[in-house]
Amino acid sequence: MVMLGVPQIIIGSLFYLLHCILKSFVYKYNFTVIRNYFADYLTLIVCVPIFINIQLLCGIKRKNITLFDIIFYFLIFSIYGEIILPKYNKNITGDYFDVIAYGIGGIVLYISTKKC
Repeated sequence: MVMLGVPQIIIGSLFYLLHCILKSFVYKYNFTVIRNYFADYLTLIVCVPIFINIQLLCGIKRKNITLFDIIFYFLIFSIYGEIILPKYNKNITGDYFDVIAYGIGGIVLYISTKKC
């Protein structure tokens, strides 16, 4: 079986690792807009291919990553992460800019799956 979205998972994970290293060791990085939203931008790029591959392995899904899949997971992450979680956990803040970052990441994932 062919795994879907492997380049996106690998590149997105490497960017996320770089993001974590910069947050930990580069003082000036912590005062940038990128620091606050880059992980949210990478969320769909990394997570959607992983979720779709799990569905393929379980026999639930039989085709490629579609625009519907990206929109579905965009809505799940946006509603759960930015509306529901902040109501029950005081350490989490809902932020509309996170939703925008999810959307941009979803667009990049869609474009990259069409080109690969």
